[in-house]
Amino acid sequence: MLPRVKRTLITLTAVGAGLISVAAPATRGSASEPRVVVVGSSLIPRGDVVVKTPISASFDVALHQGNAAALNTFVASLSNPSSPNYRHFLTTSQFAQRFGASTSTIDAVRAYFASYGLNVGPISKGHILLHVSGSTTDIARAFAAPVSTVRRSDGILVAALRSAATLPQSVAHDIVGVAGLSSVIAPSSNAVVSHAAPKVAYPQGCPSAGNSTSNVASTNNGYTLQQQARLYGLSTQWTSGHTGAGQTIGVYELGGYNAADLSTYFSCYAISPSVTNVNVDGGPASGAIDEATLDIEEAAGLAPGAKIVVYQAPNSGSGPTDAYQQMADDNTATIISTSWGTCEADPNGSPSTEQPIFEQMAAQGQTVYSAAGDYGSSDCSGVVNNALAVDDPSSQPFVTGVGGLSVSSISPLSQTVWFDKASSGAGGGGFSSLWSRPSWQVAPGIAPTETMRMVPDLSAMADPSTGFIYYFTPGSQSACSGWCSIGGTSIGSPLLSAMTAVAAQSCGVSRLGFLNPTFYAMASTGFIDVTTGANDLFGVGGYSAGVGYDMASGLGSPNPQTFYAGLCPITFDAARSSFTLTTTQALVNTSGTTITAVIRDANGNPISNASVDLSASGTSGSVLVNADSSSATASGAATYSVATDASGKATFQISDTAPGAVSVTLAFQGQPVYKTSILFVTSLTSSLRTVPGRPSISKVTALVGGISFVVRAPSVKGSPPLSSYQYSINNGHTWVAMRRGATSAKILNLAKGRTFKVIVRALNKTGHSMPSSPVKVVTRLK
Repeated sequence: MLPRVKRTLITLTAVGAGLISVAAPATRGSASEPRVVVVGSSLIPRGDVVVKTPISASFDVALHQGNAAALNTFVASLSNPSSPNYRHFLTTSQFAQRFGASTSTIDAVRAYFASYGLNVGPISKGHILLHVSGSTTDIARAFAAPVSTVRRSDGILVAALRSAATLPQSVAHDIVGVAGLSSVIAPSSNAVVSHAAPKVAYPQGCPSAGNSTSNVASTNNGYTLQQQARLYGLSTQWTSGHTGAGQTIGVYELGGYNAADLSTYFSCYAISPSVTNVNVDGGPASGAIDEATLDIEEAAGLAPGAKIVVYQAPNSGSGPTDAYQQMADDNTATIISTSWGTCEADPNGSPSTEQPIFEQMAAQGQTVYSAAGDYGSSDCSGVVNNALAVDDPSSQPFVTGVGGLSVSSISPLSQTVWFDKASSGAGGGGFSSLWSRPSWQVAPGIAPTETMRMVPDLSAMADPSTGFIYYFTPGSQSACSGWCSIGGTSIGSPLLSAMTAVAAQSCGVSRLGFLNPTFYAMASTGFIDVTTGANDLFGVGGYSAGVGYDMASGLGSPNPQTFYAGLCPITFDAARSSFTLTTTQALVNTSGTTITAVIRDANGNPISNASVDLSASGTSGSVLVNADSSSATASGAATYSVATDASGKATFQISDTAPGAVSVTLAFQGQPVYKTSILFVTSLTSSLRTVPGRPSISKVTALVGGISFVVRAPSVKGSPPLSSYQYSINNGHTWVAMRRGATSAKILNLAKGRTFKVIVRALNKTGHSMPSSPVKVVTRLK
């Protein structure tokens, strides 16, 4: 396709001294203050032309976040089941308040650029980016660097720095990156049209007819939607009713698409997904391109129940960065797919400006997938040189990079690393030169001595010779028109986005969040290891596949049998967990009493290595937990945390030095899960107090928008005697009291046709019992 062709044919030359550009006069007030380089100079591709006319240009300034270290810690805690922050994602306004740039930083940077006559827009909603625009003359003055006007080969006029741009040290201190002034070489897509079968249309008029049950690619060199679904386990999910409903996939595009192409494609498969557009900076300058068409058809076709929102921006100036910021600030896309990228080492790139945007997305629980590039281990091919390099943004630490495979058979599965010397295409991968290895990037095959981020994280089909069959009718000459095969790592990003949308619905959650920590935790169970092939496209010492993680295929391809369930968050289940108190009365100045918690998930599986947090509050004395003096926080108060063992068990021994009642609460993932009261006495002369045993539900009846049930009393009534019952229909998060003495209840005004799990517990003056086993019931529609 055009963007890729342009990239491979580029020969770079530096902007020479004889080129006409806007001169940079001395800046006022800066003579005594050191200046710091914030942007490198642009490289001008051969075929682009420098013109004399100054233009109006825009750029983005990413601001320093004062709480960057705290933000890193917070994002890590979102994936940690033992953290109270686990899956407690932020809204955009909460992110801005807690981690965005300070008011003083915003004001200082705004004032500086405004002093040069530049227009400074409002701060982004996440308090990360300032959008600045103005004439190249004023931009040159602000950065003390000449700025040229360049007419790209596609006719678009862009601003290009002739030399390194600098800012006064005090201003540069508040900035982490500048994007939009080095966009002479535009980000390129990672789609590759199959050259083996150009312009071959299906005689049936639809790729779903006749080939869906085949285990190999059609004569058109591609796989149909149904074949992809079988390959990646989506067919089974669809049968279970999981189509991505409730999810929104944001598709990042720097080019347009033809709505008529989508209509033909969707009607062929008898689906009608929701596709809407958000135009950023006026939308794309180009017409329909194969990249946008592929991305939308792939994502919508594989997750037809999800909403597709296409964020379209111009492929010049600040457009590429503004689109990411808009996706973060809107925070409506639960999953984001981007198949556009640049060589990480490209001097025209802006990874440092993008990084805080992707971290904002991670803090908000947005999942981001990016194609890892189509030049194997040499992603800078045609931009800088063929040296080892990876693709941005797939190498970003808060993005999941998707590599490329050749799939020659679905069943039995036969796949290898995509490598095609003849068409100069291979799955991207290698070491980042910018980002350190994140703490979560640990898996078999990764040496602990490695220090840099590795790409890809996982891989999917990409070879255009066995690619994805889509429908595209370009307005200009193309290697493909109508139904034909397309490939490249572009396939993987929307494919994984669709799979994640389906998984989120299957898991019953609104969003899954940043998934890389989850992927590496399930390295040995969630993926099919790819052990053959290599991505050293240019013979510069690239990478080979092997057992475990490698930089040719990442963790491997998603295992259709385990991948979806593996993405489901660890969810505490009150009915399947248990809490045991040895006694509600204990002597002072002894070992006291013991609470044993066994934490389980909704499937009854133990949740191991997760923190259970205890807080105790009494009137006096020294309350200790597990005889640890550091647990005492004040007179009569204590806090303590214990990590569950392999069986999900955590044990707390509570003692006190003074008589009186001590209230105890256990919390898991920041939520209270058990409460009791312990009476410390000087002698055990009073009768022992115990909570009731576990009750059960003897009968449940579905009503129209309601439920009725009958409780069977526990065999152990407790001391004092049992007094009442409570019920819950939300897994014990809230409890509703039944009438005193009642053993049955009706729950009305519920949603019709919805499944509920009813649990009950018994109470006396000592406390409450363990919840009953859950009883599932579906409310009647009529």
